[in-house]
Amino acid sequence: MSLLEEALAAPGCVLSVMGAHAGEDADEIFRRKIADCASLGFTFWVAKSAKARPRPVQTLCTSGGKYVVFIEPATSGGTRPTMESTRAREYSEDGVRWSTFPDGMGPVTGQMDRTAAALVLADLTIEVRGAIDLWQYADWSNASGPVRFALGVSTICAVRQVTSGCSSRMKSRFRAAVAVARLVEPYCAWVR
Repeated sequence: MSLLEEALAAPGCVLSVMGAHAGEDADEIFRRKIADCASLGFTFWVAKSAKARPRPVQTLCTSGGKYVVFIEPATSGGTRPTMESTRAREYSEDGVRWSTFPDGMGPVTGQMDRTAAALVLADLTIEVRGAIDLWQYADWSNASGPVRFALGVSTICAVRQVTSGCSSRMKSRFRAAVAVARLVEPYCAWVR
């Protein structure tokens, strides 16, 4: 079973719409993060989204949803590139105790404010073939509602639940998967 098949069979996962970041295209970002995984066994991926905060991601992962699936936007150029590229120096599993990033880790960048967080990835691969049916997922924070991406909400904790009957579901049902990774402890961390 491929990593994407494992992720799609899990009770939930994190879904993230992929786009450019502060002048770096998706291929450059993936190369850098895959290199971290190869040399250190894991990497940090900044995800600035109200629907993928550390505690919900940690809870989702402890109940079996230990994957992130990166998907294409609904339309070409459908994501607004992140413009800020401040480098984080530390991470925290609980927001209290802080540790520095390991030596040799590539830059962990994004908009660093009090809400900055990063997913903790391993086994990141862009060697994926397949699509995800968004109508098979509900928003983790409201399991009766479908996943809905919007400006500022490009990463979402999702649970497997048919939402095809919901009037507020995404119109673009099928999205190509562009990458997939395992989430490893602490799964998601605050960064600064």
